[in-house]
Amino acid sequence: MRTETGENGGRYYIVDEDNNIKLPSVTTILGNMQDKSGLDSWIARVGEKKAKEISTFSANRGTFMHVLHEHYLNSFFVDPVEKPLMEAFKLALEECNTLTKEEIACGKDLFMQFHNKSDFYEHIGEVLHQEVPVWSLLGGGYAGRLDLCIKDKDGKIKVIDFKTSRKPKIESWIDGYKMQTAAYSIGLYEQYGIFPEETEIWISCETGEVQTFRMNKEDIKHWFSKFQELVIGYHEKFPTKK
Repeated sequence: MRTETGENGGRYYIVDEDNNIKLPSVTTILGNMQDKSGLDSWIARVGEKKAKEISTFSANRGTFMHVLHEHYLNSFFVDPVEKPLMEAFKLALEECNTLTKEEIACGKDLFMQFHNKSDFYEHIGEVLHQEVPVWSLLGGGYAGRLDLCIKDKDGKIKVIDFKTSRKPKIESWIDGYKMQTAAYSIGLYEQYGIFPEETEIWISCETGEVQTFRMNKEDIKHWFSKFQELVIGYHEKFPTKK
């Protein structure tokens, strides 16, 4: 699905080329509508230039880790090869050839930490969807790209979101992650008719920890209702021009 940058600098997904229907990304909505006082304080403390450098590095190391996850899952579960880790790393390097050596090294370390310290892969029964666009027209609409939807070995369908962090998160800090994952879950249901029984947010931290935060169906509905308030507010603030 094609994306473009809106007048407000946000990312928009073109979900219907013929009718020019474009929807703001989940992260664009969250970035514009959530309280940013903490972020603003951090930028003021470290300076705009340093903040931009840190943010760019964090985004790029996360990109490499995500791409590694994608190719590893393909190499291990979807189209198995003899040495899935080596194959995944080779393909990720080819895809992310514009990233710096430092960004690649950090992204690889965070992936390997997740791979070695978590039991995530042991529980996968089937990969249902990976890196697929999902969207909804509810509240004015939104779109995004789902990391992963699996069926575990017990038959339970789960939506998975992978994150990176410099240090472990306290659960009260990740409301945005919960809304994002809930939004993807509803989008998955609207586009593919699949409603997950559970979601998992996995965070690989530079300090060595691997965290997991889970939501059940009721949690998904709760956080989606919170997200919908932001969606409605976003469309009021930034009306989409066709």
